[in-house]
This record gives sequence, C-alpha cells and structure tokens, in this order.
Amino acid sequence: MRSIIFYSALSSVLSVKAQNITQTSSISFSATPVSTAVPSATVPADTPVPGQGDYPPVQYLCEDGSNTTYCPGVLLQDVQLAGIFPDSKTFVDKPTNGSLNDTLAAFNALGSNVSVGQVENFVNNNFKGEGLDLNQIPIEGFVQSPAILNNISDPIYKAWTSIVNSYWTLLIRETNESSICNGQCDSSLIPLNHTVVVPGGRYREIYYWDSRWIIEGLLKSELYSYAWNLLQNMMDFIDVYGYIPNGGRKYYVNRSQPPMFIQMLDAYIKVTGNTTILERALPLASAEMEWWANNRTFNYTSPYTNRTVLVAHYAVNNSAPRPEGYVEDYETVTGASPPLNDTEKAELYSELATGAESGWDYSSRWTKQPLLNVSDNNPALRTLNVKAIIPVDLLSLLSGDHALLADLYDLYANSTGNMVGSNSTSGSNSTDIVQNNSTGTSSSGNSSSPAFYHRQQAQAFSDAVLDLCWDPEKSWFYDFNTTSNSRSSVYSPAGAWPLWQNITPSELSNNETAALAFVSGSRFLLGKYSGIPSVASLLYTGLNWDFPNSWPPHLHTTIKAFETLGRLYPDASTLNNLTIPYSEVAQGQLGVQEADLQPQPASTIGNVTLQTQEAQGKPWPLALSIEYANRYLGAAFCSWYSTGGAIDGLLTQLPLSELNATGTYTAGQSGVMFEKFNATDTDAAGGGGEYTVQVGFGWTNGVVLWAAGEYGQYLPSPTCPMIPIIEVNGNGNSSVYSNGTSVEGTGSRANGTSGNATSSLLFAGYRIPREEWKRAADEH
Repeated sequence: MRSIIFYSALSSVLSVKAQNITQTSSISFSATPVSTAVPSATVPADTPVPGQGDYPPVQYLCEDGSNTTYCPGVLLQDVQLAGIFPDSKTFVDKPTNGSLNDTLAAFNALGSNVSVGQVENFVNNNFKGEGLDLNQIPIEGFVQSPAILNNISDPIYKAWTSIVNSYWTLLIRETNESSICNGQCDSSLIPLNHTVVVPGGRYREIYYWDSRWIIEGLLKSELYSYAWNLLQNMMDFIDVYGYIPNGGRKYYVNRSQPPMFIQMLDAYIKVTGNTTILERALPLASAEMEWWANNRTFNYTSPYTNRTVLVAHYAVNNSAPRPEGYVEDYETVTGASPPLNDTEKAELYSELATGAESGWDYSSRWTKQPLLNVSDNNPALRTLNVKAIIPVDLLSLLSGDHALLADLYDLYANSTGNMVGSNSTSGSNSTDIVQNNSTGTSSSGNSSSPAFYHRQQAQAFSDAVLDLCWDPEKSWFYDFNTTSNSRSSVYSPAGAWPLWQNITPSELSNNETAALAFVSGSRFLLGKYSGIPSVASLLYTGLNWDFPNSWPPHLHTTIKAFETLGRLYPDASTLNNLTIPYSEVAQGQLGVQEADLQPQPASTIGNVTLQTQEAQGKPWPLALSIEYANRYLGAAFCSWYSTGGAIDGLLTQLPLSELNATGTYTAGQSGVMFEKFNATDTDAAGGGGEYTVQVGFGWTNGVVLWAAGEYGQYLPSPTCPMIPIIEVNGNGNSSVYSNGTSVEGTGSRANGTSGNATSSLLFAGYRIPREEWKRAADEH
C-alpha cells in the first residue's frame, strides 16, 4: 500500500521538481567565523536584577573559591539573572578585555540594587566574544579517501560519508595564546598544550565523554595525530587534576563524566599499533581509576544475594547553580513550592551537577517523578535522585576500564620487557613507577602486579552488575536504586552497556532463546518507530535525554552489544521477521504497557522501510546491527539533507521553500549534523531540555564514520520519509532510486550499487508535504 501512495505523490510533482536542479557543495575547508552574542535586555533597563542579596555559598572546587567572573558568586549571579543572554553558557565563555582586578572593580562600582541596564553595559564594556580563547585551525594530514570509503556500497552514502570525513576541519581548535593574557585578562578556558576537537555549537571546548566517539571517528578518518593529541590532552588533565573534568572550562572541574579515557586509549592502540604512548598513559590511567575509587565508589549489600558488592555512582560536591546553566538551575531550585530551605537548596544543586556528571542531563532515569509536566522540566528536576542511583552503565564501564587496563599493562610488559608498577592497591593517588621485568612476560598472574589488581577490580564491578542490575525475569540490565533498595523499572540503552563491556549473564551464554529475549525489546522498537530504535528512554517527559530522543552513543553501544551476542552465537539462527509485536517482548522488560507508549505518527513514517532487504538471511545479531546502523545513518543523512546538504555532481540541494519546511534551516547552510535525533521522525533533529538542539557535531560525525566503516557494505540507499530521492539520468529520464519503484520506463536501480558519481548519474530530492502524505495514507 505504501508504494501506491508514494507513486501517486511522485507522479504529481516529478515533472516540476526534475526541472529545478541546482547544485551546491557541502565541502568547505575555510575557517568558520566565530559568532558572538551581544548582551540584550529583555525587560526595561531600569528593572532591578532579581535575586540580589540571596547568593550561593563559595564553591571551593571552582578556582579554589576565588572571586572570578565564571564561578558562582555575586558577579556571576547578577549577570546571569539579568537575562541578557538566552543561553547561560554564553557569559561564562567570554574572556574579559582587561585584568580580572579591573573587571571586578568595574562591577563593584555599580553599587547595590543593580539594574538590568547597568549589567548590560558592564558586560558590553568589559568582555570579549565567547569562544575567542580558542582558534579554529586548518586540518593537517587530511586523508581525502580513508579506507572505510571502500567498504560503502551505495554511491550516495559513500559520497556523503566522504563529506562527513571532511567536517573535522570545522571542529579542530587550538588555544588562542593571546587570550591567555598572563594576568592581563581572565578566561574560563583551561589552556591545553595540544590540538583539540570540539563537539560544536555551544560546546566550543573539549569534552570528556564526547571524545570517546570523536576519537572513534578520527581513527576511521585515519587522523591518527589528532587522536594522539586528544589522548595527550586527557593525560594532561589527569596530571593537573588527578582526573578528567567534564570539559575544558574551569567551571567544570567540580565534576567528571563517564570514564572513557582507557576505552579511548585502547581503541587508539588497537588501530595504530602504537604502544609508545603507554609509558606515560598507564600510570595516569591508574591514577584516574584511583580517583574514581576514592571519590565515587562504596560498598553495598545486595538485597538479592546478601553479598557486599563494590559499586559506583555519580556524586558532585556542589551547592550552587552550574555556571553554564545558572538561570535554569536557579529557577529550578528557587521556584519550588513550598520553598526549599538552605540545606534542601544545596542538595538539589548537588543533584543537578551530578546529573551533568552522568552525561545524561537530564533523564527520567534520575528522577523520582518523571511525568510531571512535559512542557516544564522543573517539576521533574526537583525530584532528581541521581546520587542514590547505581548506574548500570557506570558500573559496566568501570569493569571494562579495569579489564582493558590490565590488558594494556600486559601489552606494555610483553612489548618492552618492562612492567609499569602501580600503587593502586595502596589506595593512594601517588604516581606509578616503572619496574624492570626481565622476563618480558605477562604480569597478570603476579598478585602484586598492576594487571592482577585491575583484573580484580574488573571482576568486582562485573559481579555487582550481575547481582544488582541483571534481571533474569525481564532479561535486561537496569539501574539499581538505593532509595528503594531495588532495581529501577526504566528501560534504557544503558542496559546494553554490560554486553558492550563483555559482562554476560550465564543465562545468555548458552541459551539462544534467552539471548533473543534480551533483544526482544530492541526488536519491538525496531518495528514500532521509524527512526533510531535505541531511544534514550520510552518516557515522554520533555527532558533532554528522554523520548523521542536518540543519541549517537546509544547507537554505537547497542550495536556493540549485538556484536557481543554475535560472538557468543557465531552460528545464530536467521529470523523471518526481525520485528515482533509487544506481546512477544520479555514480560516487563520495557517497563511500560503498550498503551502507554508514544505513538508513531503516520505523517512522519513516509517512505521509510522498517526492515531492509540487506539484513534478510543474516544471523540475527548481524541483522540487528545492520538495521540499527541503517536507521542511524538514515537519520543523520536525512536531517543533513533536510537542512541544505548537497553533493557536487551527485545530489542536488532541496529548493529553499522545501528546506524551510523543516523549521531548522538557516539561510546559507549546506547540511547540518545534529547532536541527537528523533526516534519518530527521521528527517528531524531531537529536542527538549534546557538548550536548543546543537549542531556540529563531534560524536554524531564519529558514529557516522564508525557505522559506515563497519556496516557500509550492507547499506541500502538512503530513504528519507518525506524526501524521495530521484535518479535523474543524462537523457532526462528519472527513476525512483531508493525503493526500486520504476518511473517513466527507466527501470529500477539495484540497492548496493558501488562506484563514484559520473556525469550520467545525478540525484535530486523533493519534499512531499506531510499533510498530503497523511491525506493519501488515510485514503488508502
């Protein structure tokens, strides 16, 4: 029935659309001008700034509590609550244009009862543009055609992946030495010695867990020197702080993020074979693990086995609004009814910062009452309970980190004849020393060796995951809630992380039926929604990390879990249908009844096929990986094409009138890579949360390159729901490329076509209005 609707819509517009073909280029290596915000009052200039006299306590984890422009205090609060910037992060990323003392003197001269207009003038006169403390620099050693392109069959995907490969040049930065000032000005930037790759948008500095998927992409792009620099920066952080902060700004140093450094280090060595980095990296990696042990772990008695297990949680010492989210945090805390006392305020500020440390800021995973108000996040955020949650993904990651670190110690010993000793067992943060191992053999059997210690820690965290987080009845992993002393019922992609980190329950190791139960929720979601099935949660709350948002890291980690199952079952069966109805999902796994799930709007499915021909006949773990990779690349490509993307000589840009239909197009754009996607709408970006969806985007690019490199040989041509892509041949005839439908007698083009664009191969897209599609769907 879908092909009838498609053909009807196509025939009515093809003759017009095929005549309006313009070509643009999506590839640019020129520097992107830095766009800076000018303070602008949204209320009369003489309006007093709210909150004066009610300031937070000094935060000693921000510049040791000293008076600065970007740490919580009188100046920061007055500027932020004046409301002169729509994004709280803008101001704290602005360097001063004079010394800190001069800036503070100018602020103090404003006196008491400061007005919004005074604050606006103060910022105008004393601050430079945000982000000017970093310079965009040209890419060096760019590889125009990395080997992964040879693995991509479809010509459009192949050319588009090449464009994504070039996007690194838009995100490469180095510290602007002139902005450091040597005391002549002040900046929140943590100056770094090596080139950085930033996520993009408001995230104009290095970030910790983003870098895990950025480095994945850099390795696929064969930009090994930039991957090396990224790792060096992470090691510099550990050298200075003993851990890796959330990001490269001084206001981030009160917290970390999911500990990905060892994962990045291992990925780099596996691809490059360069082990010279280990001499410096191993002691620092041990030091980071020691920081997590000293600051984020504790023992907990399992209600299921009565055993005491080693667990971890996110927990930030903080009693003030986050500088980069000051207005949002302040309104969340001070808007509570009944009002919070000082102790309760401090606790909620701590929970807000802890949610940011988790990387999932914010999600129903962390709240006691998530479904309070979809249009207003604050009621749910006031029920944050992050510190009481033992996150399944954090436990799994720490187990995997320690296991990889043990292997890296062995690798170093075997490759050099030396053993880097570790003081990890002493519970201190002291620097490791290098000890001679004349045998040059593995140290893993030596109970005093670092490898032995880290394998013990890996096992301890693995045991905790299997005890507290694995639910054999529901066949999924869940967070553990210490408040209720029970597992959470929130189903999320975090439950795939144990398999990613090779933590496998015995039930799944020798029972393919049980393994299929584990993926039953994934199979249902594959058929339920047209977008990426690894949706952050199934609860529609309006929070940044909840439905309908699908995030690149979740796609990667979910496929890695499928790959683990593929290794467990190398002769896995093939399935006639990968998708299943709700009734066949493991009972209770999804945590919600089918009637409570958000619907898939018919108007956004369009021409999307919920199962691809390329996955048929494959063992089910591989088939699921192909389907998920296809959905992700489709979402990234279609949202890029919907925002002005084009490929010279191959794919024309949509007409301006149709680009505007997305609501996210800005004049002059040539395709946007969003930070997250919409599980129900392949053409659109994700949404919700305390800031607008960002573009750039580092981890999106990285996962595109990874998925294309790993699964490109299986990819059909892209199919965008409301944007059929038509092949325009040299003789002017046209055929539908994406689904095999034959138009005007030119015949269909088989999926999996390889090769580069030629003069006789040109594609054009056009948008079918959603109301037209819905009307046609209703009629048929």
